[in-house]
Amino acid sequence: MTDELEGVRDHYRATGLTERLKTVLAALGPEDQLLTPQQLGVLDQFHTRGLAATAELAQLAGIAAD
Repeated sequence: MTDELEGVRDHYRATGLTERLKTVLAALGPEDQLLTPQQLGVLDQFHTRGLAATAELAQLAGIAAD
C-alpha cells in the first residue's frame, strides 16, 4: 500500500463512531421526538463547505424539497 493511500485511510478512519453518534443524538432530544433537518445536519454536513455545498449541489441537480 502506498504512503498516500495509507494517509487517506488514516485521515478518514473513525474509531468509536457509533458511540459518538449515539451521544450526539441523545443530546438533540428524546428518542420519540422527530429531528429537524437542521439537527440532522450536524451529523451529515461535516464535510467541506457543509450545508451550503449540499444545497448548491441539490440546486444544480434540480432536486427540490417537494
